[in-house]
Amino acid sequence: MPDRKVAIVTGASSGIGRHTAVALAGRGYLVYAAARKADLLREVADACRQAGGEGRAVATDVADPAQVELLVQTAVGEAGRIDVMVNNAGFGVHARVAETSAEQMRRIFDVNFFGVFHGCKAVAPVMIAQRSGHIFNVSSVIGKRGTPFNGAYCATKFAVCGLTDSLRVEMKPYNVRVTCVCPGLTDTEFFDRVEGGTSRKRSAFASLRTVQPPVVVARKIVQTVGRNRPELIFTPGGKLLVLVSALFPRLADAMMRIYHDEVRGPVQTF
Repeated sequence: MPDRKVAIVTGASSGIGRHTAVALAGRGYLVYAAARKADLLREVADACRQAGGEGRAVATDVADPAQVELLVQTAVGEAGRIDVMVNNAGFGVHARVAETSAEQMRRIFDVNFFGVFHGCKAVAPVMIAQRSGHIFNVSSVIGKRGTPFNGAYCATKFAVCGLTDSLRVEMKPYNVRVTCVCPGLTDTEFFDRVEGGTSRKRSAFASLRTVQPPVVVARKIVQTVGRNRPELIFTPGGKLLVLVSALFPRLADAMMRIYHDEVRGPVQTF
């Protein structure tokens, strides 16, 4: 259908990405679901069709700019336009900053930050030419306030927030909206893929009533399409953390110590 709206979602094989792809399909979108795992993407494409839209599975490593460019050009070549771009792919590293290797830091930046950058750079000319579109860059509430043992992850998400702020203003003259998505703790497979620590590692901080299902984040993203929302922060706890960090940084540091008992532990020798 020539008038069907088109969306790309990266990191679409699970969690927030999968739910966002299906939610967009439920609104009638043709969704290009992108991630590295082709088998899981096919399941997502099926779920998109069952939701009433249409899904395409496109195996993509967002750390490779050529693959991201091919993803965008595939969508444009087949559908003629891109209305929504959700840059969501990412993973975590659980380690003290002093124990994080340079290799780990480069790898997480390649995916979490450069993956977003590649997506923005590839889709921006398309949306500028259309004079319409909406880009969502998925950061995190700890992209607004760093937390212990997540230094590498927080650094990438802070970078995403800064990139998104710049891009949002740059794209205004072209009627293209840009939103930074900052979820709090979300119950996804993300925790199973965190490097370091133990599987689904939780501190007392994670036991607070801030854990949300990914479908809540997905629905909010879809509801925000076309609206002028610079930033999405989802939970009262997340909003409080950002506010306290901005106004009372020493109090925020004290909160981190309370909710992360491991801060008192020794640093490994290396």
